[in-house]
Amino acid sequence: MAIRVLGCSGGLDSAGGSTCIRVGENILIDAGTGLSALSIDEMRKIEHIFLTHSHMDHIAALPMFLSNMFEKVDHQVKVYAQAHTIEKLTTHIFNNEIWPDFRKVPTAQSPIVKFIETAPGDSFQLRSLMPFGTGAGMLTLFPVDHTVPTVGVSVRDDSSHFVFTSDTTAGDLLDRELNKLGEIDVLMIECSFTDDKHELAVQTKHMTPQMVDNTLSNLSRAPKEVWISHLKPSCAAELRPQLSKKYKVL
Repeated sequence: MAIRVLGCSGGLDSAGGSTCIRVGENILIDAGTGLSALSIDEMRKIEHIFLTHSHMDHIAALPMFLSNMFEKVDHQVKVYAQAHTIEKLTTHIFNNEIWPDFRKVPTAQSPIVKFIETAPGDSFQLRSLMPFGTGAGMLTLFPVDHTVPTVGVSVRDDSSHFVFTSDTTAGDLLDRELNKLGEIDVLMIECSFTDDKHELAVQTKHMTPQMVDNTLSNLSRAPKEVWISHLKPSCAAELRPQLSKKYKVL
């Protein structure tokens, strides 16, 4: 399975864009500023975008990405998201004031984008998402604990299992959902703040290094690899030394 992390920063800096992950050549998980790492030709291959939640660092590039889909594209882009996320996008962004309502462009009968409502627990066969039915496996959404309705994403095929927690805090919900997923080859988990900012992490429903360690210790089976994402640029330099050297810090 080809997984490419286009961006995973927890904010805005010169080191890399915010959250956007490509699966194969035509699927994105989130649409943060990391999406700009794709060429125009690569963007035109994107058919499906799964949004984990409504926060700006996960949706920022979506409006301008869709503006690139008018020429040399013969498919409609499908954006999958929970009802809360779709409502916020259509009310506050695709409202013909901040950005055109692409649900009706170029025509209401044949728009360039379709929003599809999802819920935690929904699963999608990869062969139904990838070109010519070439994919084997499943993409599954699972609930996590953040300040707005948010899902993590599991992508499993015959050879590997990739799990992305998106933005979340530690706790029983995350432990239970990760354990339900079984054996994990790569767990991409967030860590936004240093350990001394524990209360801020709890308030904003993010993670610290200690919270990441505790979560991993509660798993019945350790992931083969752990990737750390979503470091806040303002404290990344202090945060990195607090993270175990066993982890790959993105």
